[in-house]
Amino acid sequence: MANADFSQNKQTAPGGFDAGSYREKAKPEQAVTLTPRQQKLAALEAKLPAALSTRAAALALSVVVMLAAFFGFGSAKLRGKYNTARQWFTAGVAADNGYNLSEELTTRENTAANILTTASNTLGADSAEVLAAQTALNDFSACLQAVQNGGKSQSLTSLPYYQGSAMHALYQADQALGAAIDQLYAKLQEQAADPMKMGAVQGQYGQFNSAATIIGTLQYNTAVYEYQKEVGGFPASVLGALSGVKEVEPFA
Repeated sequence: MANADFSQNKQTAPGGFDAGSYREKAKPEQAVTLTPRQQKLAALEAKLPAALSTRAAALALSVVVMLAAFFGFGSAKLRGKYNTARQWFTAGVAADNGYNLSEELTTRENTAANILTTASNTLGADSAEVLAAQTALNDFSACLQAVQNGGKSQSLTSLPYYQGSAMHALYQADQALGAAIDQLYAKLQEQAADPMKMGAVQGQYGQFNSAATIIGTLQYNTAVYEYQKEVGGFPASVLGALSGVKEVEPFA
């Protein structure tokens, strides 16, 4: 008896393909729309060596780009604030309506010199009050010049109240000059026929004190303290150091 073939008949699909090998056709991938920032990062990543073209490297690159933008913008903003603040001494702050420290202190210097000239002619150049006022004026002039020249002056190191800050030394010198001129003017009044009618020196003394009154009303210190708050914290202090921003000091 012939052996029967019990194997199932294999059906071959038309065209020579086995029906069992059929797979569902893959769906086409949908295009992903990139944002402008992602497009820029992708372009930068494409230019990287193959070893750096990884997700971690791309992330690091994006962080670097953002930090560079942050530091660049922040430094420029701080630099602008500093350039404005450092001009307050000579240009004044907006709230002071044109008055400024430099001009009023210069008035104090000039009127003190005029009072000294009169006192020297009246009391004598060797008068104790004249000598004391002259010393105070010399110190004041050195401090004022140092501040106007950027805070650098070798002559300030000999002053007892100089502690590294030219602006603070100027404030102390102004106080000392005021006291010396007051004593000098009082001595002149003792020599005058009428202490209430001192002529030209009385006008100079009035201007000297008027400048001090104006200085006391200026908003310079208020503006400086506000500026220091803005640039003194983190990260402003770090950005300031990196961009060369220097300290703006109060007149105190």
